[in-house]
Amino acid sequence: MRILTGLMALAFSAGTAMAQDFLVYGGAELEFTYEEFGPDTGTVSYLSGYVELEKAGFYTGVWAQLADDDLLNEVDLYLGYRNETAAGLAYTAYYTRYYYPNDGNDGGGEFSLEFDAPLGDRFTASADFYYSPKFEGVSALGSAYVAGAWTVTDALELSANYGVYEVDLASNETEWDFGATYYVGDETGIDLRYYDGTEYLSSYLGLSVTWDSTLLGG
Repeated sequence: MRILTGLMALAFSAGTAMAQDFLVYGGAELEFTYEEFGPDTGTVSYLSGYVELEKAGFYTGVWAQLADDDLLNEVDLYLGYRNETAAGLAYTAYYTRYYYPNDGNDGGGEFSLEFDAPLGDRFTASADFYYSPKFEGVSALGSAYVAGAWTVTDALELSANYGVYEVDLASNETEWDFGATYYVGDETGIDLRYYDGTEYLSSYLGLSVTWDSTLLGG
């Protein structure tokens, strides 16, 4: 953890001193979910944001979330590398450390590998793999997800995701979602999505507004 924190501090301080050599990204999301935690649980709201520095494909960032239930408040530190092949296959490898300030603090870490490939002009397929090492008595766990997105128009996208994840001392579980995203300009999106899974108490709906921008460089 000290190594990861030190790397992030070094990256951010270097970005301040030599901002012209870095890309700096930032974004925010406001999300509302309906009956996410089972029938009659009502609406839960989340507010999250991130700041990220990138140079030559290497990047580091911090993401934070505030929720109605403060036990769901979260701060993530991450560090990774992203690139794209000549054929258009985008790939990303990164490590994330999770923190829950009001629920035991350290939530362990996770290694991730993600791939995105265009299939024609309007369809994109992706595959994501995650591995969490053994942490505080919980076995090492993995998960895998596949997704597809169809660009209907320049402003409207339909997408679906399906995943399988391991559970400590229990059988594997599955989850899926599908929905539509409407883009307002290049930086803002409005997403309506249906979520369900074998471990969920019930299916639920989520509505979110996201904003992503290049703050410096580019």
